[in-house]
Amino acid sequence: MPDEIIKEKTMYWRSLDNIEIRVQKRDDKDVLIFPVSSETPVERWYGTEILSHQKGAIRMDRAKKGAMPLLFNHNTDDPIGMIDTMYLENGRAMVEARLFSTDRAKEVETMMEGGLRNVSIMYRSWVIEENKKNETYTATDWEPYEVSVVSVPADFSVGIGRSVNEYEVRMVRTSSQPADAAKEGTMTPEEEKAAEAAREKERIAEAVRIEIAASKPPQGNALELEQSRKRSIENLCKANRLDDKYKDYWISAGLSIEAVSDDILRILEERGKTNPQPASMLGLTPKETKRFSLIRAISACADNDWTNAPFELECSREVAKNLGKVIDTKRFLVPFEVLQRPVELREKRDLTVGTAGAGGYLVATDNIGFIEMLRNRSVAFRMGARTLSGLNGNVTIPRQSAAGIAYWLATEATSITEAQQTFVQVALTPKTAGAYTEVSRLLMLQSSPGAEGIVTDDLARIVATAADLAVLNGSGASGQPLGIIGTSGIGAVTGTSLAYAGVLNFQEDVAASNVIPVAGGYVTTPAVASLMMQRQRFASTDTPLWAGNIWDGVMSGFPSMSSNQMPAANMLFGDWQEVVVGEWGVLEIMVNPYANFAAGIVGIRAMYTLDVGVRRPFAFSLATSIT
Repeated sequence: MPDEIIKEKTMYWRSLDNIEIRVQKRDDKDVLIFPVSSETPVERWYGTEILSHQKGAIRMDRAKKGAMPLLFNHNTDDPIGMIDTMYLENGRAMVEARLFSTDRAKEVETMMEGGLRNVSIMYRSWVIEENKKNETYTATDWEPYEVSVVSVPADFSVGIGRSVNEYEVRMVRTSSQPADAAKEGTMTPEEEKAAEAAREKERIAEAVRIEIAASKPPQGNALELEQSRKRSIENLCKANRLDDKYKDYWISAGLSIEAVSDDILRILEERGKTNPQPASMLGLTPKETKRFSLIRAISACADNDWTNAPFELECSREVAKNLGKVIDTKRFLVPFEVLQRPVELREKRDLTVGTAGAGGYLVATDNIGFIEMLRNRSVAFRMGARTLSGLNGNVTIPRQSAAGIAYWLATEATSITEAQQTFVQVALTPKTAGAYTEVSRLLMLQSSPGAEGIVTDDLARIVATAADLAVLNGSGASGQPLGIIGTSGIGAVTGTSLAYAGVLNFQEDVAASNVIPVAGGYVTTPAVASLMMQRQRFASTDTPLWAGNIWDGVMSGFPSMSSNQMPAANMLFGDWQEVVVGEWGVLEIMVNPYANFAAGIVGIRAMYTLDVGVRRPFAFSLATSIT
């Protein structure tokens, strides 16, 4: 176990020299295959740096999405190709790259054939684990940003790097002694480290000055485009309350708005993972969290008597106070900690005690909480929709509404037709999804964990139904989120007599917008799923279009699911990772003790707070009137 886990976002360079480059011919083009990093230790002034190459340690999304450039000498104005993909092989990070058909790329290729085999990566360490015993620092969560062919590899004895603030060098661990206190022959180990830190900072500053001096400002329309890029980045940072260090790095690194948008979403996700502090979180201890009983609170609401549930009443009032709400004794709010706690579900327990089948049968599930149950029961979440959890207040995310277009210039004097990517701000604001269920008074008399789990499970199921409707087909009116189908800019294909060619048309439509789905898949109605299961992929074969069952199958290599929340005769295909669901972690429960007075049935209305945003509408395509 590490002695300490350090959250760090410093940018560094690391090099490999004299590498082996394999060349493969694909689609009449050469694909270069070579390593870019390994677990070789690198000596820094503070200790030994190691980049973990264990599964999950490297964030490879940028490379796999085709958003990682191949540069020459880390010059963002000198791209020579693109990285197609990245993967692990024999403890090293490997990439597959294609060179551009430009004179500059051909020039570098000639140098590589002549023996130039040095590569370098620029990367960010998100999490560093410190082992104080042997002074090693292992980056267990890190992300490469670009790969460069370099004429001179970096000096491994020097920790060269640049922080997210271009001119500031942030150390993983700062020394307690000032550098100017170091005296030759009289320095303590701590003073030596401080002196080396000062020398390192000066070397890096000099390298930065040289790089700045060598850079050329853009000219003409290129300058206008660059200014527009800077303004967009500044606006995105302001809207999401991000420090200037992010803005400065993104601008200086020359990142596109699309790449910046991806970074921003990752930062917002990290906020939710590392600091989920919604207003409904009370800071309950594990013992207090376990003590909170949904059944006891529901029973108190039904009887309008909180004598036996004073703790639940106190928690509900405290959550309401944090939210600025006023609630009566006929409803209550559930703390965020309770929604996350593991619950026990018993296999094949009826919702109504003593009445078989009244609530359907539940499958046993251990050690998951309400929020996870909700997500497991939602088609959208299971398809790969991203979540921003633990929100407090409004959140703004960048949404790309149109793709940019590149133009060739006939001469150097030709003006560029501006066709930038179009971005709009999508504000996630708290919206409440409500759902209704019924339980018996006999069930509420049960005090077992299993009975508590049954109620929690059913509430999660009905709220998940409402969440699916919001993500898939929310109207955007009357308090509803705007779902994918209603979002302007999604593609459309013909659903008439939908066959195999039509299924492929979905993918073709998305691919035409240069989208490579990371979490691609089809969602339709059970009726359409049944129709697809009965149709053959090719005539006179036994291969159906939809393989599997009606609820969960595969079409044309992509996962396929059905939901009754989809409009009739509709099918939706796209990259579900482009859907962002904001969760505020607020569950409000209102009780009606007279839902079925004669049978002793109590009605429960559960309301959960969320919102939906679609980052790239053209990553989805819809077919209607499927026959």
